[in-house]
Amino acid sequence: MSVRSLLGRVQRLEQARTSPWDRLIGPIEEFEAFVRDGIALGKLDARDAPVVLASVLRWARDTN
Repeated sequence: MSVRSLLGRVQRLEQARTSPWDRLIGPIEEFEAFVRDGIALGKLDARDAPVVLASVLRWARDTN
C-alpha cells in the first residue's frame, strides 16, 4: 500500500471522528460565544436566539 493511500485512509478516519456540527460549522463553543455576543450587542433577538442556541446545544450534545 502506498503512503498516499495510507494518508487518505487516515484522513477519512479522522473526519469520521468529528461530530456533524464540527464538520459543518466548527466548534460548538465558538458558536455559543458568537450567539451570546450577538445577543449582548443587540445583533440577535434576545427572545429567539437563546431558544435557538439551547436547541442547537442539545442537538450537538445528543449527536455526540
